[in-house]
Amino acid sequence: MRKILVLGSEGFIGNHLVHYFAAKNNEVYGCDLYETSLKGGYKYFKVSRLSPEWDELFSAHKFDFCINASGSGNVPYSMTHPYTDFEANALDVVRILDTIRRFDPQCRYLHISSAAVYGNPVSLPVSENSALHPLSPYGWHKMIAENICSEYNGIYGIRVSQVRPFSVYGDGLRKQLLWDICSKLQTADEIKLFGTGMESRDFIHVKDVVNLMECIVDQSAFNNEIYNAASGTETAIREVADLFEQYFKGKKKILFSGETRQGDPVNWKADVTKAKSIGFVNRIQLGEGVHSYINWFISLHKSPDFI
Repeated sequence: MRKILVLGSEGFIGNHLVHYFAAKNNEVYGCDLYETSLKGGYKYFKVSRLSPEWDELFSAHKFDFCINASGSGNVPYSMTHPYTDFEANALDVVRILDTIRRFDPQCRYLHISSAAVYGNPVSLPVSENSALHPLSPYGWHKMIAENICSEYNGIYGIRVSQVRPFSVYGDGLRKQLLWDICSKLQTADEIKLFGTGMESRDFIHVKDVVNLMECIVDQSAFNNEIYNAASGTETAIREVADLFEQYFKGKKKILFSGETRQGDPVNWKADVTKAKSIGFVNRIQLGEGVHSYINWFISLHKSPDFI
């Protein structure tokens, strides 16, 4: 039985991780900022925002794996609050790794970074060896955190692997594109989104992200390997809008403003060869995942406007 610690265990990806690994008979622990776990089902520790009690936790327990799903994931917020974003996405990482160095150096550390480190790539698909050109404080801080991971692996021998998720979605996500569309369609039959609709993303369902994490835990050497977490398929935002319009049988319409938003990349498609080499398979297709998300949102709000 593996002893796994998930940081940010009450967040979107983190909560999927704790329940997935717990269901596989691992001994799962989690940390977050809430007083208690909202869903339960694992051993939970509350930590403070300004001075997290990492020493106390890692001196009392020895973990086989620590998966860091914590931090801020809000690009627009990082544009207006860069210092706060730095604390959440870079400073906390060095705090955690240094605690592992001092108290539990055998613990393997799996870091969740972001495809935001790539910015606007010169060519597609984007491989893990592509140049990094962040467009936002969020992307810069994620890149800094990756360098910190490389430092602790190269100098101190801490066993590290890193994941760069692209556009993760799925039931339970209460922000970003799908949440935005659903929220707007609650009160209007015709809505408008940023951009032209021709911007593209590489969408991956959170369940597939979790499956990749398990492949890394099982197969990676933890010698600072980096893996893209994506489907390997480029999808225009207009295609996502079409899935919504199809779901509502033409009763809802989605338009585009043509305005761009600072910090957002234009086109993304990932090379997932490296992920596939350790057994990753993308199982949930976008149409299935989007329709499931709409059903989840409707059940959450029980909205009579979705008819």
